[in-house]
Amino acid sequence: MGKISLAAVLAFGLFQPAISADAAVTEFSSKCTKYGVLKPNVNPSFQHMNCLLTNAALAANIPPEVVKAVATQENGKWQQFGIKPVDSGLGLMQVTNYPGYSKDKLKNDVIYNINAGVSILSKKYDDNVPKIKGAGRNMIENWYFPVMAYNGIKPVNSPLIQATGKKNTKAYQEEVFSKIVKNSWMESENLTPFSFTTQDFIYDPKSSQNIVFRKMEYAIKDALHPTAYHFKAGDKVTVTVKSGNVRVHPDTKNSKKNAGRNTVLFIRGDFVYDKSMANQFVWYPVRTADQKIKGYISSAYIKKLK
Repeated sequence: MGKISLAAVLAFGLFQPAISADAAVTEFSSKCTKYGVLKPNVNPSFQHMNCLLTNAALAANIPPEVVKAVATQENGKWQQFGIKPVDSGLGLMQVTNYPGYSKDKLKNDVIYNINAGVSILSKKYDDNVPKIKGAGRNMIENWYFPVMAYNGIKPVNSPLIQATGKKNTKAYQEEVFSKIVKNSWMESENLTPFSFTTQDFIYDPKSSQNIVFRKMEYAIKDALHPTAYHFKAGDKVTVTVKSGNVRVHPDTKNSKKNAGRNTVLFIRGDFVYDKSMANQFVWYPVRTADQKIKGYISSAYIKKLK
């Protein structure tokens, strides 16, 4: 889980796994059986891993965009096996050997590892970290501080550089959120910023002690971004980019029709994963009201119509 030691994390609070590995299989991995059977010491395909991470996130009521960005930050290639541990982190989610978890399973069982990482992240949301006023778990921006806590609420992860007041772009959570913009939104959206001040955070830059939060709730007037994984058949969505490509198949290698910005589309069914490319976003089957445009559009390019 990055730069912070186990002792430092324990100082922030002990926790236990939210659900067992066996329960996790029932909860999310069974939804990914079309990608084949998981084999010992063999990394699942990228889209199999995409399916596992997505469904684990949904089962824990976490935006999949957030979980996948954390996985990318911890392990860019989304691999469980054949990787070099960082700071004693294990497996895909680089989980440290926390109390209540099996080190052997964290290392050798990808389902167990994903479940552990997602459970830890979920617990961090429930911990006493700042939140956005009126926002819930479905809002991506509301995971800023839980993501920070996943790595550690240490000076190195301060949202602002104390000496200058500038954004700390090297903070763990900033790097994770930049990956949401890049991989889940394809640079088509920007996250809504917080109005931080250096007075919000008390810490000694030379110390490894936890940051003390002086402000526990932020009021953000601009629109927040809900996860794009809760659309259902019949929902109305609108295209958020100048040219939203609606494709015959759920991949980027086939013919397309253009749906311009603000085009209203109807969701026709559940999202599906990319057929071939290593894309983290998913595809929704959609149509226009007159059915002149019908096919699949990337989740990166749509939002629910109010």
